[in-house]
Amino acid sequence: MKSTVILSPAMASRQEKRLQLISQNLSNAQTAGYKKDVPIFSALLSQRMNFPQTEWQDTSAISFQQGGAQKTGNILDLAIDGEGFFKVMTPKGVRYTRAGHFRLDKEQRLASADGYPVLGRGGEIRLRGKEITIGKEGVIKADGQEAGRLSLVAFSNPSRLKKEGYNLFRTETPLEEREALTASVLQGYLEQSNVDPIEEMVKLIDATRTFESCMKAVQSWDAMDEKMVNDLGRV
Repeated sequence: MKSTVILSPAMASRQEKRLQLISQNLSNAQTAGYKKDVPIFSALLSQRMNFPQTEWQDTSAISFQQGGAQKTGNILDLAIDGEGFFKVMTPKGVRYTRAGHFRLDKEQRLASADGYPVLGRGGEIRLRGKEITIGKEGVIKADGQEAGRLSLVAFSNPSRLKKEGYNLFRTETPLEEREALTASVLQGYLEQSNVDPIEEMVKLIDATRTFESCMKAVQSWDAMDEKMVNDLGRV
């Protein structure tokens, strides 16, 4: 027997969540280092009274697909080519990011756009000098003298990272850091969002149509229920 997909309030709820994810992705299509969210709908199949029923569990996952590198010419803009994350120190502890739009703060520390110190292998990185160069392996030099080395880390299972804002990630359960051996640092570049606006617009149209169909079905059921109640009241 062929399974039939039935439009239901639960499906409407899932499409609404899908719309929210797509809208969030589209609004961050120009956010450097942003990683898109993708919906995951897993069906649990069972049979009751010889009719196939489908129960759904819905969630989302982060796509860590690498975004394109855009040249900016800013010597403190850094992009990671390959796996890995930069480490920054926030008031809540260490966080991870792919957004390398860095600057120097008042204390001459290398910091994120939000003002969080960027961590090197020896802790915070202070830069004093006119000429700053950053090599592919993350070695930072100021006027030809080594001033630090970026701490680039990777995880065997990055799917366990959680978003904190649009550019930071945190670990909720213990995850072992390892050196991002395949990572290369590109000075004067920024990694762009991995959102494809055209692809997301196609998804948005599809989700909107499905959501509208679900809502029409729900409204029809409500009208039928109301009619049945009124008819029973006259019996």
